[in-house]
Amino acid sequence: MSWELDHVFFASVNADAAEAELAAYGFAFTVRRVHPGQGTANACAVFENAFFEVLRSRDPEELDSDLVRPLGLGERIRWRETGACPFGLCFRPTDTPSDPGTWPFETWQYAPPYVPIGTSIPIVTPRWAFSEPLVFILNRPKSSPGTSINASPMHGGAHRTLTQVKVHRPRVGADSPGVQWFAAHDFFSLEDGPEFLLDLQWDRGREARTHNFQPRLPITVCS
Repeated sequence: MSWELDHVFFASVNADAAEAELAAYGFAFTVRRVHPGQGTANACAVFENAFFEVLRSRDPEELDSDLVRPLGLGERIRWRETGACPFGLCFRPTDTPSDPGTWPFETWQYAPPYVPIGTSIPIVTPRWAFSEPLVFILNRPKSSPGTSINASPMHGGAHRTLTQVKVHRPRVGADSPGVQWFAAHDFFSLEDGPEFLLDLQWDRGREARTHNFQPRLPITVCS
């Protein structure tokens, strides 16, 4: 079985400022969505092969519910205060739907109100493991973050492809087996560092240009 990236998220308490700075660089946030029952909303920039999501708080009570708390979304949004990892990665099997019993890693099922009744989202990162990126599965055909849409022109007016994702994080213990599996098989890179940082590479970095959004945002982009 093969896997591919569906999307990457960055959770922020200052989502408006984060979106504005990324948009000024060239991210085209063309899709927005609310997640009823989860307490979050997003703004999405669509690449040719995946999308990038800025995640924000919308309803603190829903974020603090028994359903949502094991994901640590509230803590991830307030990452500077809590030390939680503010990044998440969603993968999908290329042959869908797929039987989770055949997957080479364990998952647990998360069933928020915004998914169809009788379905759930398989979560790879263990419950309460807030120091790790939130890795989860979309077990259905390739999606867009909203309605059926095409990728939007991004930096320089080009249609970009997301070709590499690297997560730096302070190590506080051994990574969980499922997260390790995706990193070990080069679906994304997971590296030790003094602080959280998300490296995104467009188009295999063919222009050899790097933009560092630190210290305002823990993100760098190589294009």
